[in-house]
Amino acid sequence: MPKRHKFSIRARLTFIFVLAVAAILSVTGVSLVHLVHHSLVSDADNEIQSQMIRTQEIFANAKSVHNYRVILAVHGDVVIQVTNLAGTKVWAASSAISKAPVLARTGDTPGGARLALKMVGTSRDKDTLSLISSGQIGTIATRRGPGLIFGFLYGEGIDHNVDVLMASLVVSFPLLLLITGGLIWIGMGLALAPVESIRRRVDTIAATDLSQRVPPTGGKDEIARMARTVNAMLDRLEASSQFEQEFVSNASHELRSPLTTLLATTERAAKDPDRADWNEVGEVVMREGRRLETLIDDLAWLARHDEHRAEIQSVDVDLDDLLLEEGHRVRLLSELCVDTTMVRPTRVTGDPAMLKRMIRNVVDNAARYATEELRFDSHYEGAEAVVTVADDGEGIDVGQSDRFFERFVRADPARARHSGGTGLGLAIVAEIVERHGGSSCFVATDVGTKIELRVVRDRRASSGSTRRST
Repeated sequence: MPKRHKFSIRARLTFIFVLAVAAILSVTGVSLVHLVHHSLVSDADNEIQSQMIRTQEIFANAKSVHNYRVILAVHGDVVIQVTNLAGTKVWAASSAISKAPVLARTGDTPGGARLALKMVGTSRDKDTLSLISSGQIGTIATRRGPGLIFGFLYGEGIDHNVDVLMASLVVSFPLLLLITGGLIWIGMGLALAPVESIRRRVDTIAATDLSQRVPPTGGKDEIARMARTVNAMLDRLEASSQFEQEFVSNASHELRSPLTTLLATTERAAKDPDRADWNEVGEVVMREGRRLETLIDDLAWLARHDEHRAEIQSVDVDLDDLLLEEGHRVRLLSELCVDTTMVRPTRVTGDPAMLKRMIRNVVDNAARYATEELRFDSHYEGAEAVVTVADDGEGIDVGQSDRFFERFVRADPARARHSGGTGLGLAIVAEIVERHGGSSCFVATDVGTKIELRVVRDRRASSGSTRRST
């Protein structure tokens, strides 16, 4: 059972796209934060290194010994502090931290020397420590002897900048998702509007008139192709509806005729049973009963074929044997002469039951109109097997003979009804021949009529397109 969705396609697609955009924005945001943090750290390290080198050059070029704390200018966001090797006395410091005590010291770790901030107890020092970060340590040569140089990033620091960026992203991402969702919702509505228009149009057509069509949109996009496909489907539905109406009407008419004859005959005999010719009544009942049986059988076969439920077997079938069997049957049931001298071995691949029905329908049709003789022929012509059945009866107009393969069409309605024809025999022949990759037609002949059937001899039977005539 197909899964039922609570929400429309528009809503589902919008939700999916918003989720996709959210995932993309999340990955982008994390990548951006990482990239910015790495860039800030790299820039800070480079700037600190540059200022430390500059300070070392200043002290290297100093010509006198300064026993007091030297005040250094602040360049950018970097501050410098120079101490003795013991880390107990400040020799120089940038103006921003000129009054601060020693802020850092060296410490031994398994990996070597590291920079560690020295915690001080006064509130003034705590404020200074809160403003420095990303410290680096190095050695420096001065006139007072070797010392340590510390470089710090001064101000709000990298972490603060990253936090601001993250806060901005957290605030902007929902807004971006909201705007994106709205745009996607509007875009989906515009994209699906032609589909909804076609749906409403088809709904109206299905409820009112199948002869109407969906207006073509032009172009070659999906909507245009769908409109053409829907119109093609409506063409088939209209043809199928008309065919069904005609089929039901014709079938009702054909069934009514023998039933009327049966009822009239039996009612007339029942009113005066002493004077009724019961032999004649029996003959009428048997004849019309057989006609009903044949008609119902033909209708059932066509119904199965139209619904594509008739399965085709694929085995070797000797058409010459079927012709010879039918010739023998006609000789037993009638006084007709059957000429089978032109029947040659003709084997094809197909459904034996269908091919037997095809041969029998053609032979019965010819026998119904024959005067004295039937002539059978079977042979190969290239990749096709050809079967012809001819009679010496009244000829037909070959140019107008295609209609005889339509359903409920007879050459002589009164004569065919009297002789038991249903008007479906040749229609069934046309269906079977077409499903076996062949064709059927009447061909010109000097005397009587001749029908020719062509079947592909080596083609595996497959479901062909249904041949329908109105």
